[in-house]
Amino acid sequence: MNTPIPILEKAAIQSLTLRSAAVIAIAAAADRLGVVLPDGAAQEIANSLVDLVVTLGLIGIAIGRTRARAPIV
Repeated sequence: MNTPIPILEKAAIQSLTLRSAAVIAIAAAADRLGVVLPDGAAQEIANSLVDLVVTLGLIGIAIGRTRARAPIV
């Protein structure tokens, strides 16, 4: 069974506050640019951007750890 994760043990990336702030920022930017987004589009864009940032961060960490263990040339 799935047991709920206590709030203190949740990762920041799972935070609804973080995702909500991203959705609001995207919707505000689209409104300012005069772009009309379909229902739910801002949420999908925000989720994609959060996933992209996390993925790029993990790639950066992996590259940094690999370079740290390689001999200095």
